[in-house]
Amino acid sequence: MTKTILLFVSLLLYTVLLNSQNQNKFDQKLETTITHHDSIFWKGFNTCNLEILKSYISDDLEFYHDKNGLTKGAETFLKISKKNLCSSRENWKLRRKAIEGSIKIYPINNYGAIISGDHQFYITEHNKPEYLDGVAKFTHVWRLKDGLWKMTRVLSYDHKAPPQNTDKKEILLPNNLLNTFTGEYLAPNSGTVIITKKDAKLQIKAGDMLVTAHPLSKSLFFSKEAPLTFEFIKDHKGNVLKMIIREQGNIVEEALKK
Repeated sequence: MTKTILLFVSLLLYTVLLNSQNQNKFDQKLETTITHHDSIFWKGFNTCNLEILKSYISDDLEFYHDKNGLTKGAETFLKISKKNLCSSRENWKLRRKAIEGSIKIYPINNYGAIISGDHQFYITEHNKPEYLDGVAKFTHVWRLKDGLWKMTRVLSYDHKAPPQNTDKKEILLPNNLLNTFTGEYLAPNSGTVIITKKDAKLQIKAGDMLVTAHPLSKSLFFSKEAPLTFEFIKDHKGNVLKMIIREQGNIVEEALKK
């Protein structure tokens, strides 16, 4: 009886191990396949090769974009791509790049696969140096039909401005010092600027714009969402006179404290 049970357990473990090995081989093959086709598609996107894009999207494509809404059908998608990606490539160019280490691939039984991850978008304008314009998440559904891999659903979402001032290190300032910067300011272009304190940082509001300012020194703050810095100028008594706003190092506005 004991030998029979041991034999049964051994056979069961062998079957589980064999199935696991076969599944791993299938997953690796699927990952290689999807990665290959995905790379070709994005090469077509970055070079504005509409023939490549056309070959990899299904006629019933649904493209969901958190900013632009829903685009339905391959024909509409290709028209938009031609207009936005290819019309002025001498003066403007968009390049997409997947963020290494973020890509995940999952099988869909009897259908295909899902690939998801994070990606970045770079822009080149008027032959100037390329710059990072934004980051987002993506999820693509690939279908295998008649021996061909095509995307049927595309989701691009959580679009954000790229992190800014990453070379700057935030410091901690006492509340009494932060309080000296709060209040209302008047700027020639932005109008009334209201500064409040929150979580050892400053909140700067002008109209619909709200920016968090992180302390870099006792008088200089920076934004992590935009290439902005905010310098506060005081008189000899320590009273704040104005705030100088710089974008990428250049003065864009000066706001006088009321």
